[in-house]
Amino acid sequence: MDPAAPPPAPRRWRRRLRVALAALLLAPVALYVVTQVRLRHVPWSVPAALHPPAAPPVDPARGGLWVRWLGITGYEVTDGRTTVLLDPTLTRPSGHELLLPLESDEALVAAHVPRADAVLVNHAHHDHALDVPAVARRTGATVFGTPSTLNLCRSRGVPEAQLREARPGDRLTIGTFTVDVRFSHHTAILGVENPMAGVVAPDAGRLWFWGFKQDGCLVYRLSAGGATLWFHPTTTYEEGGLGGLPAQTLILGVTGEPLLPDRARAVLGEARPRRVLPTHYDNFLQPLDRGLALMPDLDLDAALASIEAASPGLPVWMLDFGETVWLPPDE
Repeated sequence: MDPAAPPPAPRRWRRRLRVALAALLLAPVALYVVTQVRLRHVPWSVPAALHPPAAPPVDPARGGLWVRWLGITGYEVTDGRTTVLLDPTLTRPSGHELLLPLESDEALVAAHVPRADAVLVNHAHHDHALDVPAVARRTGATVFGTPSTLNLCRSRGVPEAQLREARPGDRLTIGTFTVDVRFSHHTAILGVENPMAGVVAPDAGRLWFWGFKQDGCLVYRLSAGGATLWFHPTTTYEEGGLGGLPAQTLILGVTGEPLLPDRARAVLGEARPRRVLPTHYDNFLQPLDRGLALMPDLDLDAALASIEAASPGLPVWMLDFGETVWLPPDE
């Protein structure tokens, strides 16, 4: 046999099979190493300059809104009469736990969200929607979201009477709240413009993280107690994306695509807020009880600089887990 000739086909296929098997076996090890090193918990505290004023006790007669941060893009918003939850996700599977089907920690959910009249969901990825079915079943809240979010709830036993599709352009009445709905795009992940796109099946069984498919993102403008609030938890924004509706408080995502000055200037120009609450800045691959840590690779200083460049002197408030801020009635 000519020593320079390529090996016979069967030998090449055996070699390729060994390489493929080795990669399959090493993938969990690599993910575990990344989780323990690259995605490790690095404690972080909100700088004093970014602390919000202390919130007064909830009192409907006072007016305004009380906003409590649940982590990631999760919030409890109340005027003292109606309670609305935004992306309430307390369960935070770590990197290596993403190799397994994801399940909601219902005891954790019960401890942090004891009540709700409605749940508004931006999109159906696990870090926004994993706990939504458990919240709905426990509280009886009505869930508003895209078809994928509603199918996730159906597949987890939420009664149909509690499910409402929210569409861009809708104006919803939820107790004492008026809610306007608009559309937004998901931020690109590793160059993928529409990551994990699709619709969860209404009879979906166990789901790994990639099974939490999203069919677009919804942003919401809440009005109650004389105060207005835009919930815009992504950095993506297209001109006119807020329908020309202002709000004196803007919850704005800072993770994913960088929040560049031009984009910050555009979204702030349409929303015209008097204050900004950055969101999606915590490392959601670490459990709540470990305390606050920034998401790896997040350049928070650059995002804050973009906000300052777009609107010099605009107050920026950042919250710790479970912290409440009071939004006064609009001036």
